[in-house]
Amino acid sequence: MKSARDLFFQFGLSKTSMEDIARQSGMAKATLYYYYANKETIFNEVVIKEAQAFMDKVEKKLPKNVSAEEKIAMFFRTVYQDLKIYAAKMEKVPVYMCEHSPHGRPIVEKINALFRKKLLPLLASGKEEGIFDFEDADITASALVFMTDFLNFDWMHHHPERVRDQVVETMIEIIVEGLKRRP
Repeated sequence: MKSARDLFFQFGLSKTSMEDIARQSGMAKATLYYYYANKETIFNEVVIKEAQAFMDKVEKKLPKNVSAEEKIAMFFRTVYQDLKIYAAKMEKVPVYMCEHSPHGRPIVEKINALFRKKLLPLLASGKEEGIFDFEDADITASALVFMTDFLNFDWMHHHPERVRDQVVETMIEIIVEGLKRRP
């Protein structure tokens, strides 16, 4: 995985071959094919592992002793701040690394599932505290994932940081206020 990740970040998906990955990792190409059908499968796994590490990092930054309202706002704020850092690192990566895998939609769905999985406990906590009011946690988490889909590298690169910051803060306010229980 590390060898493949390094090659993908250096050369991109299309310019990295199974032979390159096998050579870099010190294994026979046949052995690599035993575990992976093709380089896209490896690429997909690398992307999912990156997304999992990203989400775990965000989750670890959340303080334990704050209200669910503050925690969900901090969650989105942290995702955005960490995405800014990640996007800056990705600027140094060749543009062809950012190509879409032929299996792109399933990867996006897996990343969205990771995002949803991290949101569910925050929503449950808010409901238990009597702060949030919603019918179905899964549907609500899915809606939040859908609403925040604009937070991606393309959006980050095409809008000034000041505007992005204002958009994200407004989005967080809309989400938190929309989740709150009405008297």
